[in-house]
Amino acid sequence: MEFRSQMESMERLKDKKIIVTGGTGFIGGHLVEELINQGADILVIDIVCHKNSYFNKQLLKKKTLLKLIDISEKEKIRNVFKKFNPDFVFHLAAEAIVEDSYSDPYKTFQTNVMGTVSVLEACRSLKKIKGIIVASSDKAYGKTKNAYTESSPLQGDHPYDVSKSCTDLISQAYFKTYGLPVAITRFGNVYGEGDVHLNRIIPGICEAILKNKILMIRSNGKYVRDYVYVKDVVSGYIFILKNIKKTVGEAFNFSSNDSYSVLGLIKYVEKILKVKIKYKIQNSTRNEIPYQHLNDNKIRALGWRSAYNLKENLTRTLEWYRQI
Repeated sequence: MEFRSQMESMERLKDKKIIVTGGTGFIGGHLVEELINQGADILVIDIVCHKNSYFNKQLLKKKTLLKLIDISEKEKIRNVFKKFNPDFVFHLAAEAIVEDSYSDPYKTFQTNVMGTVSVLEACRSLKKIKGIIVASSDKAYGKTKNAYTESSPLQGDHPYDVSKSCTDLISQAYFKTYGLPVAITRFGNVYGEGDVHLNRIIPGICEAILKNKILMIRSNGKYVRDYVYVKDVVSGYIFILKNIKKTVGEAFNFSSNDSYSVLGLIKYVEKILKVKIKYKIQNSTRNEIPYQHLNDNKIRALGWRSAYNLKENLTRTLEWYRQI
């Protein structure tokens, strides 16, 4: 029965034409790999392909059509979308580093806000589009002391957070105004093989372990985050797509059972990997959100479940960094 269910699931994406913006990125690479495994025909749009990216290391370029385009270039995006004429679109492309957004807000808003408009405008001109899955973020909710639910207000107050609030609201507007089949995902901190941004906490921990470096902690060490394995994120995206008739017009939180403060995470990693991590608290962050935790009961009610945890996947993640 399980095998039959898997086969039916694979047949649903076989030969479907899918565009993935941000497809050479950390999460995008894993998503593209799974879509290929399920028989889809993939066009990847990104601004650059990092030499150490998961996409590059897994040789996914050989199995996809790759176009290096800035998503905010409206006419180029429209033409590429029109020519490829996709059944589905995953919009993941974004300026994803909070510190970079603080330093260069114009670029962040140009990419995350107008880039999203550019992608949705391109979709609006398509005739057979069946689903558009847009990657928002837990940061779209802004600051709170309680767990986020999908009904929590979107109230980011600094460049990156505001840009994700806008991405989210713009996507909702295109569904409500133009009837575009949009569904929105909001994830916590994603970790796993392929994240080349070593200033993030888990890649930074891995680098500190492998190179015997001091881990520099930008915050006071008390900020709480959810940690979601990248394969869970991919399964969430595909679950939304395959259930698009139920998920269209809605936003969904995705979380895990791994929720830790920065110092709590370090202690947990030390316990699991049996190592000692040297660290220094800088307490130099600008406008970081102190507490973030996502309530994901809504997507669980539809049947999705987190299948991974830190205990099982930290070693696998560390090994990936050892090999690059």
